[in-house]
Amino acid sequence: MKSLKKKKKLLILGGSSLLAYLWVKRVEDLYQIYITKNKSCINYMGLESIEIDLFSKNSVKKTLDSYEIDIVLNCIGLTNVEECERKPFEAYRLNSYLPGIISSACSITNTKLIHISTDHLFDNKNILYSEEDEVRLVNIYAKSKYEGELEVLSNCKSSIICRTNFFGYGPSHKNSFSDWIEESAINNKKIKLYKDVFFTPVSGKNLSFYVHKLLEKNCSGIFNISSDKKISKFDFGKLLCNKLNIPSHSILPGSINERSDLTRRPKSMGLSNKKLTQAIKNQNLTIENQIESILKN
Repeated sequence: MKSLKKKKKLLILGGSSLLAYLWVKRVEDLYQIYITKNKSCINYMGLESIEIDLFSKNSVKKTLDSYEIDIVLNCIGLTNVEECERKPFEAYRLNSYLPGIISSACSITNTKLIHISTDHLFDNKNILYSEEDEVRLVNIYAKSKYEGELEVLSNCKSSIICRTNFFGYGPSHKNSFSDWIEESAINNKKIKLYKDVFFTPVSGKNLSFYVHKLLEKNCSGIFNISSDKKISKFDFGKLLCNKLNIPSHSILPGSINERSDLTRRPKSMGLSNKKLTQAIKNQNLTIENQIESILKN
């Protein structure tokens, strides 16, 4: 009689985040999953939570050892661009300093680390950026996230760093970009989406799938987890409504140049997924497939 294979243990840091929710929905049957507990943690998924002082390397190390954690997923970060400008200390604390502590503890305990970065690291060229392209950082959010990448690369060379932009159906307390578009369209609420801001998003569901494929192949380093072609925020909204078979006349084209109140942001965040497709072959990375994936149970 064959013995049942023991599930690997996955610890998600930032357990109340949108990405944590989307990640768990995809892999909950494959791993024994824990989430971190803090004062603001909303444990709506019924997972075992662990209280850790994440700013203590010794505390993180002890937790990884005592729970025999195989994989850490770091979803913690200050991602609001405006808030990063208002609170630069907090931005660097969460986006740079904390990844350094976590990656150091993972290196000591030989724990695989998945670190979520961003696609805000480039600006305004009409290309798909590769992992090797020189960054151009235009705000504190981008600068702090890039420093976080450097900390992780320096401390834990076996880590996987994901440069990405994701969407999907979130929980009630954490709506996503696509949730907002769908809700606005259904309620005939007029919204403006930028026709001059481009990105290469993936569904959160597929993001987790691709990354775990990279884990299976023992990959490490920086990977762009992205769809095949750039699309504007406006065209994405229209395509999403089309796939959902809901009217999109309330979605209007806008320009980010009209928003002088906003902190400067990159207009072109398209990422090349060539390295990803070389590592995990035969994946459908079209934007249409990314949207269709969130419609499936």
